[in-house]
Amino acid sequence: MNTVLHLCLLILSCLTLTATAGPLAGNQAFAPVSANAAPDTLLIGVETTDYAPYYHMQDERYSGMARDLLDAFLADAHLLADYHPLPVPRLFLQFTHNQLDFKFPDNPQWSENLKAGLTIHYSQPVFQVSEAVMILNDHQGPVRNVGTIMGFTTPGISSALSRGDIALTEVTGMEQLLKMLESGRIDGIYFNVRVAQEAAARRTQPLQLTMLKDIAPYRYAYHLSSIRHPRLIERFDRFMRENPEVIRAIRQSYDLP
Repeated sequence: MNTVLHLCLLILSCLTLTATAGPLAGNQAFAPVSANAAPDTLLIGVETTDYAPYYHMQDERYSGMARDLLDAFLADAHLLADYHPLPVPRLFLQFTHNQLDFKFPDNPQWSENLKAGLTIHYSQPVFQVSEAVMILNDHQGPVRNVGTIMGFTTPGISSALSRGDIALTEVTGMEQLLKMLESGRIDGIYFNVRVAQEAAARRTQPLQLTMLKDIAPYRYAYHLSSIRHPRLIERFDRFMRENPEVIRAIRQSYDLP
């Protein structure tokens, strides 16, 4: 059996098990039992933020492209894991207090004050992303107040914030941001470009967003991180290197090149 077919069958077995379970079990990732199986269940901290297509909560189940990719790795490595969805601030607190085995997504630039003094191991980039200030297509006038999700780090606008050119408003969810943007309570939102555009387009009353030209998009990566398991981070990197066809198939299923 070739590698692609083998991994696809493993992924299918994971999805079948989780689809027939309740909401709590829906955040468990299963792998076939083998002599190499880890004795303990790993705990992967993830965000409750609606960040489709990368990740989102669907019927209390952590879902999306990140879930599919991590499930494929867990199946290949014969590991068991529970996904632990949390709001961003609580996720960072639990991770930096060493209460989680892994965190996804992560980036060395995020919440540097909470990570001070910790040795955190990061995978190679999992997804390359672009963040920008997004405004309504028909926005008129200056952009003074920009919204984002509470707990998010905003490297693309850090200079503008330091100069006082813009103020930052933090809320708990994407729909709240879009409602504030629609009503004029904020002038723009700082967000992943694709995620913001898709979220705005699928609303009951769709919004059309465009990037603010005055501030260049900020490009960087999402990583898998761990304090406890540097060797498993290395193993994840090896899985990514050795299975490009699996990664490509997952990305294409979400219309990402």
